[in-house]
Formats: sequence, structure tokens, C-alpha cells
Amino acid sequence: MGKQSDIQAEYYWQTARGIDPSPVVPSIRNELKSVSHGKTLRASLYYRRQDIELVLQELVIEVCRRARRLGKQGRVVSVGLGETDGERAFRFGRQTTLAHATNLTHEIEAAVLRLFREYWQGLPVAFLYVSITQLTDDNVTQLTLFDDRARAYDLERATDAIKDRYGSAAIMKASSLQDAGVARERAGQIGGHYK
Repeated sequence: MGKQSDIQAEYYWQTARGIDPSPVVPSIRNELKSVSHGKTLRASLYYRRQDIELVLQELVIEVCRRARRLGKQGRVVSVGLGETDGERAFRFGRQTTLAHATNLTHEIEAAVLRLFREYWQGLPVAFLYVSITQLTDDNVTQLTLFDDRARAYDLERATDAIKDRYGSAAIMKASSLQDAGVARERAGQIGGHYK
């Protein structure tokens, strides 16, 4: 082994003592490609359409909040889920392209619910995820003739500011207080784990 073992021994000695001679760089991340959020569920509890749609709405709220925090908006909306009744299991991941990039909750929610209603086969759901891709900066907004999108952005940014200051449970939809809602439970966790 000779010199090779000496090099390895030095490396292991440094690693054991927390010494890392590699240069410090400001960021090793590439450009952000998507913003997503998912949740694993107890399939035996999530078999009714309105309960599953409630969780999807909560996931959309979180995805949109993260996108606004990052200064991004997306044009492609994706939904995925796994469903099982104990004997059969199905998975699907579907996406749709919106007319314009957005991080507004109601616009992304409409696309997510449309995809879910079209492709869900009716079995209890074990996990869900929502994501937006084809990200652009949110400093450019597509205005529409009939919707006041600027006002909607202001309202959602104000809601985000309150949640940032007082916590995720400070403002939530009343529907999230139902037994099927997971937003209250998630607000009491750090990274999906209880504090």
C-alpha cells in the first residue's frame, strides 16, 4: 500500500477531528428548478374526495408561500399521488401548463384540483405532492383584464408577512381546522418532525 495508505490515514485523521481543507464557496447550488411540497398520509383516513382536496389546498398554500419567499413564480403545475386500498395500488404524476407564470394560490389551486379530479381513481390516498416548475422571477407580473392580480399579490404577501412573524398557524383557512386538515399539525413541527 505504501504512500497511498499514508494519504488515506491523513484524510481519516482530519475527518475524525472535523478538519476540512476544501475551500469555502458561497453556494454550491445551481439555479432553482422547482418549488414543491408533499405529505405522506394515513391512507385509511383519506378516502373522501373533500378530505384529499383539503390537503391538496394546504400543500398549494405552502408551495406558493415558498415561491413568493424565493421571489419565483412557475408556469407548469404538477400533482402526484399514491393511492391504495391494501390490495391494489396506483400512482400518478400529471402536470399542466398555465397561460402565464404565477405564484398566486387561487390560480395554482384551480389547476391542481382540476388534475386531481381528472386522474384520481377513487382509492384511499397515501401520499400527495404539488410542485411548480419553469420558474421565473416574480418581479414581472402578467396583468389580466378581468382579475385584479396586483391586489391578490398584495393580499398574499401581507398574509406571508403575518405568518413569517407569528408562525404558520397565525392565519389559515377555516377548513384546515377540520379533522382531515394537516396544516395545524405541520405548524407544530420542524421539518415534518415534532418539536
